[in-house]
Parts: sequence; C-alpha cells; structure tokens
Amino acid sequence: MATDTEIAIGAVNLEVDEILRALSKLRATLKFDDNLMIYYAGHGLLDDLGQQGYWLPVDAEDGIPTNWISTSDITVMLRAIRAKHAMVVADSCYSGTLVRDGATPPRTAEEKRAWIKRILGKRSRVALVSGGLEPVADGGGDGRHSVFASAFINALNRNTGVIEGRELFDRIKRPVVLNSDQTPRYSDIRRAGHDGGDFLLIRRQSP
Repeated sequence: MATDTEIAIGAVNLEVDEILRALSKLRATLKFDDNLMIYYAGHGLLDDLGQQGYWLPVDAEDGIPTNWISTSDITVMLRAIRAKHAMVVADSCYSGTLVRDGATPPRTAEEKRAWIKRILGKRSRVALVSGGLEPVADGGGDGRHSVFASAFINALNRNTGVIEGRELFDRIKRPVVLNSDQTPRYSDIRRAGHDGGDFLLIRRQSP
C-alpha cells in the first residue's frame, strides 16, 4: 500500500473555526498518496426545508446556522483535498445526508484479493455514518461510548490484517441495529471526487 502518511483529525470539543482551519490545513499539506480519516462524534441537524445536513460544533447556536458546518461544505473540502483515499466516520444525528444508497455484493476470498488490488489504484471518498436521516444514540455502548462507537472500536480491535471500509461497515451494522433504533450506512460521498476505490485499514504491529 503506497502511502506516505496517515492523518486523522482527532481533537475534542472543537469550534467551527478550528474544524474548518484543520480541514484547510489538510487541503494545503496532504499529497496524492496520503490517507485521511476524519472521525466526527457530536450533534447533527437536518434542515427539513433545504434537505441539508449539518454538524454542530461546540459553539453552534440553536436556530442560527452561522456556526453550523454543512455536509456540502465537507464534500467540497474532500473534493479539493489531494489525498488518494479519504473516509469520513460520522457518529451524529442525520449524518446519512453524506452518503447515497448503494450496496456491494458478497465476494469470495479470491475475488476480495483482486478487488483490493484494484481499489488501491483508485481515488476514494467514502463515509461510514452511524445512522441515516434519523436521530442516533449518544450512549448505550460500553459505558463510555455510543453504540456506534463501541461497535466501531470492537471491529477495529478484532481486525488482524487488512479490512476495507465496506467490510468494516458489515461488521458494525448488526451490533448497532440490535442495540439501538438506528441503522448505520456506508457509501461513497456524493460529488466529492470518488473514483471507485475504498478505504483500507491495516492493523499496526506492535514494535
């Protein structure tokens, strides 16, 4: 897997300017062979009239969209960022506005190897979200995390090799659905420059 860096935005309780500044820095510094994962856990909102989803940073005000971050803004940033593979993991209400419906049929082990080899060469812009156009639980997991975050962490901990984003979603979906009223979704991000690739996660070996 030819990548130079793996970068994640992982700070806590960021204001809107801090989030946008971090994304702008990534746009300026990332190279074509880089990987980018953005994990957002927080409040979300759906504007019914405009059919637009928003992330609500810690300085967002109810009813005043000045400090809201639209999923359209995220899409534009992802289209401009040069990283070859990018994944957004969003654990927030109405995060399904980032993705579109899509399904991938099951593959045999041989087909999977060929698939991974092919998608490594293709640009990817994908999102793994904790629910569709619906509220999602911010608790109910292992006592410290949401149902979605707990399933996400458990799936990563069980991974012993290479796992693609679609397979990670398959491992997360059932425990989330069984323990909550939300349904996770996974797909490419609309109009973000997706070219048929996928995001691959590789377990690091301890030194």
